[in-house]
Amino acid sequence: MKLCIPLLSLLSPFALFADDTIAIDAELKKSWPSNRTVNIVFHGHSVPSGYHLTPTVKPFESYPHLFRVALKNRYPNAVLNVITTSIGGENAISGAARFTADVLPHKPDLIYIDYALNDRNTPIADVETAWRSMITDAKTANIPLVLLTPTGATNADFSDPADPLTLRADLIRTLAAEEDVMLADLSAAWLDELDSGTSEASLLSQGNHPNLSGHTLASEVIYQSYLAGLGSVGSVTASDFPQDQSTNTFTTADTLLTFITTNSFSGQGNFIGDSGGPANKINSWDGDETLSISLAQNAQLTGFQLRWTATDLLITGFTQDPGAAISTAGGTNGTATWDPDNSTLLLSLPWDGGNDRTITFANPQSTTGQVLNLSFTRDTPGWQASFVSFQYSASSPSSGLSPFSVPLQFDGTTAYLTFQGQAGFTYEMETSPSMEPDSWTVIDTSGPLAASELITLSDTNPAENEKFYRISVSSP
Repeated sequence: MKLCIPLLSLLSPFALFADDTIAIDAELKKSWPSNRTVNIVFHGHSVPSGYHLTPTVKPFESYPHLFRVALKNRYPNAVLNVITTSIGGENAISGAARFTADVLPHKPDLIYIDYALNDRNTPIADVETAWRSMITDAKTANIPLVLLTPTGATNADFSDPADPLTLRADLIRTLAAEEDVMLADLSAAWLDELDSGTSEASLLSQGNHPNLSGHTLASEVIYQSYLAGLGSVGSVTASDFPQDQSTNTFTTADTLLTFITTNSFSGQGNFIGDSGGPANKINSWDGDETLSISLAQNAQLTGFQLRWTATDLLITGFTQDPGAAISTAGGTNGTATWDPDNSTLLLSLPWDGGNDRTITFANPQSTTGQVLNLSFTRDTPGWQASFVSFQYSASSPSSGLSPFSVPLQFDGTTAYLTFQGQAGFTYEMETSPSMEPDSWTVIDTSGPLAASELITLSDTNPAENEKFYRISVSSP
């Protein structure tokens, strides 16, 4: 199996494009004053614009707003904008022509595209070109993208494989797979709803505009696609750990994480503790104790929670900056300091007053397959570290790979990237002047790897004014 991961222009910050919503999830979890405004753009035609029975526009009964409500319920502390750059009556060719001028200036963190209803009268080859153009523009700007198959219409039949709208829905599914971007399959959900006995008239305001029920159906699919982009997410809490004061190693039921502590796991109630120290110290770690977390090759740590904690927590084992964010707790904020020379993260956590404090990693890929070592210290007396839970995620078992990002570095006349390779996989660095399908050339290769290790791929001729890169990852 071979997976091509498209990269960015040499002139932009370098990152491997990831088909996920992990980064935006981390941003939306942040609380004041660490948070920022997050922008989500819906680009398309009259449906995301909010047209119901033309010329009536009902934005608060349309899927962009309904999706925003779902996100706000999930992230109560988030500052979130949902922006529609859609135009009623427009098709993908027109939408692609104004994509860089109308969509990208909003600095979106996530983009959704919905044009297929109005693409039916355009040759499908031209439609494909337009959609690929928008995908390329989003990838070049390093913005996650979700393609939407169309909602239904009275003059369309999703059960007919030859129907023009079905053909365009199939094209969008193919593009999502080939370009490694996310998909919200509204057409499949629409057909399932009709097959369950729901009449199409009850989902439409007019021939090709959904009503509130149709938009609600679409919004649910869009929200589920967002959750799917988070990957397989797990959580391990105090009730999962042994608390017998004699066991110092614990592996999660899915075998993705193994915890090892200096003494043995203990704790009381909903605390994950270490048995060293007197009295209530069984609920916490101190300067004489350490905690190690070993992650499987397809696992990554996304964050953890602490309570009744005041400590300096030093973590080693990252492959790069994890992008740590610390939530406000007990009216106080902590600080996260990344030391790039030693690849260490120092979390300075003030007393939380018994409130849960959450640490999240915007770049959890930096933990994939690693062993993280946690040690604790604080100059002032009475400090302690008491864990409540750990969160983690897994990549697709079909590939064994997790999304990741790395910086492109320059050393004289060489451009190179260094990242954690996984055992059994082969990595090829490819370059192209245009990102056209047949224009890619392999310039460096590493693998198949006998063991997981840091690898470097390089380009010794990066002199062109602009070029694109991608990494091809092959499994046996």
